[in-house]
Amino acid sequence: CFLSVRATAEIYSLSLPDALPIFDLGTGTGRMLEVFSSRARRGTGIDLSHEMLTVARDKLEKAGCANCQVRQGDLYQLPFGSGDFDAITIHQVLHFLNEPDRAIAEAARVLAPGGFLSIADFAPHGLESLREDHEHRRLGFDGDEIKSFFRRNRLTLKDTISLAGDPLTVVLWMAEKLQTDTTP
Repeated sequence: CFLSVRATAEIYSLSLPDALPIFDLGTGTGRMLEVFSSRARRGTGIDLSHEMLTVARDKLEKAGCANCQVRQGDLYQLPFGSGDFDAITIHQVLHFLNEPDRAIAEAARVLAPGGFLSIADFAPHGLESLREDHEHRRLGFDGDEIKSFFRRNRLTLKDTISLAGDPLTVVLWMAEKLQTDTTP
């Protein structure tokens, strides 16, 4: 369920500005924090699993990512204020969730106006074995569904990149949060 080196390079090409605070939802092993640590002012990852956080802390320490930290938390109820982050990644997480739309809504809440949300997940597929073997709740997402999630949360789709694989295709969606209307 992890992106290849090629796919990680595609994430870089999405032009996240440097020096932003980056937030990784469902951080798992902390791989996205490690990938972005040299470009981020600070990186924060959240995951529900103590075991995964232990792995992430070890990996980040060994990689010298002193500007990154991980903590336990529920991605449906993030322990941060509105607009706290300029860039958020949700990397290969949504297909494990019963309510991916709620996770995107919560990510949008903590995303600053003008901030960027990057989602990497599978395109629709028919590999039913992933439900039982790997606890996937969803067999991928189509672009219209992701666009709908974005629209409901004041996010504008900026870019989509499909990375065809055999048997799975990974899609990267990049959205920007609309600026808050300050008109009196």
